[in-house]
Amino acid sequence: MAYIVPSDITQLALSGAHELELETLAALKKELSADYTVFHGVHWSRSRRGYTMFGEIDFVVVNRSGGVLLIEQKNGALEEGKDGLTKKYRDGAAKNPGDQVRRSLEKVRDKFSNIHGSARGLEIDYLVYCPDHKLKHINAAALDRERIVDASEKDKLAKRINQILGLGKADNEAWLERVEGFFRQTFEIVPDIHAFISAQEKSFTRLSGGLSDVLGNIEMAPLRLRVQGTAGCGKSQVARYFYEAAIADGQRPLLVCYTRPLKERLGALLDGGGKVQTWNGICNEFLSKKGHKLDYEQMNKDPDFWRKTADLVIGEDVPDNWKFDLLIVDEGQDFEQDWLDILALFQKDERNVVWLEDADQNVFNKKPVRLDGFVGYRSRENYRSPESIARFISKNLPFQFECANLLPGMGVGMLRYKNPEEQADLVGKAVSNLLTRGFSHDDIAVLTCRGVGSSTFSNLDKVGPHTLARFTGTYDKDGNQIWTKGKLRFESVYRFKGQQAPAIVLVDVDPSKEEVRLERDQRVLFCGMTRATVRLELVMKEDNPLNRKMSN
Repeated sequence: MAYIVPSDITQLALSGAHELELETLAALKKELSADYTVFHGVHWSRSRRGYTMFGEIDFVVVNRSGGVLLIEQKNGALEEGKDGLTKKYRDGAAKNPGDQVRRSLEKVRDKFSNIHGSARGLEIDYLVYCPDHKLKHINAAALDRERIVDASEKDKLAKRINQILGLGKADNEAWLERVEGFFRQTFEIVPDIHAFISAQEKSFTRLSGGLSDVLGNIEMAPLRLRVQGTAGCGKSQVARYFYEAAIADGQRPLLVCYTRPLKERLGALLDGGGKVQTWNGICNEFLSKKGHKLDYEQMNKDPDFWRKTADLVIGEDVPDNWKFDLLIVDEGQDFEQDWLDILALFQKDERNVVWLEDADQNVFNKKPVRLDGFVGYRSRENYRSPESIARFISKNLPFQFECANLLPGMGVGMLRYKNPEEQADLVGKAVSNLLTRGFSHDDIAVLTCRGVGSSTFSNLDKVGPHTLARFTGTYDKDGNQIWTKGKLRFESVYRFKGQQAPAIVLVDVDPSKEEVRLERDQRVLFCGMTRATVRLELVMKEDNPLNRKMSN
């Protein structure tokens, strides 16, 4: 069975991908061996002399030696004439699949050489797949007949791929990683950090804005970059970009985020050579190396626990092996001014910093950190929220962003209750409905707009028949979080920041009637709603003031 990128075909279908191409993808996954990796929906770009060309390849197949086969799929009726094989569309435009695949082949080969040098180029070939058209006039097609699979042999697509590409030899792992990495990153198919479900499985998302490319071309010494980006603009992908670029340059980056769950997902994706931690975590790890053992039982009792911990850090000398070339801060709106001052102790003299934040997600009401001498960049494009969810958010909350995700998604559902105790039953039914629509328990997250310990769900073991996995608010002697056992993840919006899930069920949606708190409550809602990539469910009280306002 071939390895598919994106790996979750079911999730692609839920997101609105083309059904006929998904059928081909499913067949390739089943019929090709594990010696092949199949990339689906690859977008390429090529910049030259002040303009940029764009294109799309339906499938890219890579064998175990890094050989590449581009496949252009054309569904429906085709025409054969003096100009070759053409596909006509409703607007009257006609496209030649042979020209398309040859152009893609040329641009892909050129871009690979520009990035990796000309010492060794891609071994690349092509195939045109026409599952609904039976080729009649071979000469008229103006293509090599061996590079066309038509309706008469549609069940032999995998066999033809084997004939043209072959399995290859697994004798150069570094080259294979370079080729596959090129298609994952250069063509904007990147690991989706926020939807990282397990260490063995990655979910992929396409970012068409090129935010990392733009920011990566900024020249500044020392680097002092402040990115103010809306939810879903790709801030964590930017963090990953700068982290890996630093390692590629022989430097040591330090990536610091606010929440423990986000740190664990970032750490699972990023290679060694640098360090990924929370601010609390970096203090704890450093002090442990210095011989201090923190009493975590006091963390839940003493409100000054972390302030006292910070004072211990300040009192210690920081050796060279604890100093980093680049500091990257994700979710910077949750940081405090003195945290930045303490993190400066772990930096080399150049003090290179990339600071990523979103004021609209300042759910802790923190004062903005003062960043003197920083270059600012704003990004308002949301690539995460599908069109139906983005439209709902824009209509009902006072936050400005641009929907850059053209996928339709599955919209927003609103469930209403009179008494808080009714929420559990409503959520249980909502989860059961999501499961029948193709989601799994791992695709769903139930998020409370309150703290984990102050929700209606805090002491529940299950909702309906679905058991809950939730953070108990306590830690073991080593500082690890203690969770209950369950299939369905229950979290607070505060702890789930910087992450996402295909389906989000938002509970305890009970904004304050006090004007001074209303703005903060709306930020919590905004943060929670923008975690959903396919479907959003809101569980709201009937007399909630926002319940009367909100509508699809």
